[in-house]
Amino acid sequence: MKPKSPFVQPFEALPNTLPIYVLENALLPGGELPLEMRTDVDLALFTLALKTDQLIGMIQPRQNDADHETFEIGCAGRIRQYRERKDGRLNVMLTGVCRYRLIDVSIKDDYRIARVDWSDYAHDYETESVDQAVIDAFKTTLRDYFDRHRMQVDWKVLDDRPIEEVVNNLVLVMNMDLESKQLLLEALTVKERLRLFAELLGQKPDPIITSVSESPRTN
Repeated sequence: MKPKSPFVQPFEALPNTLPIYVLENALLPGGELPLEMRTDVDLALFTLALKTDQLIGMIQPRQNDADHETFEIGCAGRIRQYRERKDGRLNVMLTGVCRYRLIDVSIKDDYRIARVDWSDYAHDYETESVDQAVIDAFKTTLRDYFDRHRMQVDWKVLDDRPIEEVVNNLVLVMNMDLESKQLLLEALTVKERLRLFAELLGQKPDPIITSVSESPRTN
């Protein structure tokens, strides 16, 4: 069994409905997502989640969609901690729990309430065994990407963490487009996600590095 907070409900106790928060980022099980909630609608959604199951359904919008449609697959995040600010805003930390599929969406107090189906994602509660060769191949691609983009990384920290935790948090922080993050979210297994992530990183172009020549001297 994947390590879980004692405050996280078991899979069979996940609710049939969730308040939905639309964001251009893909939360995955075990991922840590900070949110700043500032509008009246945000605060009403947060209050509902806090009073019920402490779950917020994170989901991405479809790009350039005038009707504000979302993808069908999202991930529920549990309110792990929050801090009230003097300006009336909230800093919230969500921990990804389990993915879901949207059934339908209604509007309540200007925010979205969705009926959801968890049935395809019971394995989000389990620990997946991943071949070391797959992990090593992914880390080789990741190291090459970081080197090409001149990014400093503490590899000891990455090597000490379970690979699922590493990849699911990297999805949140890497500079990738909506569709790529959605593909990673929808990958059914960690093994599939690692291979897809490596493929996407390999497709990203090298950064453009410009040199600054010395300015001509004037007499």
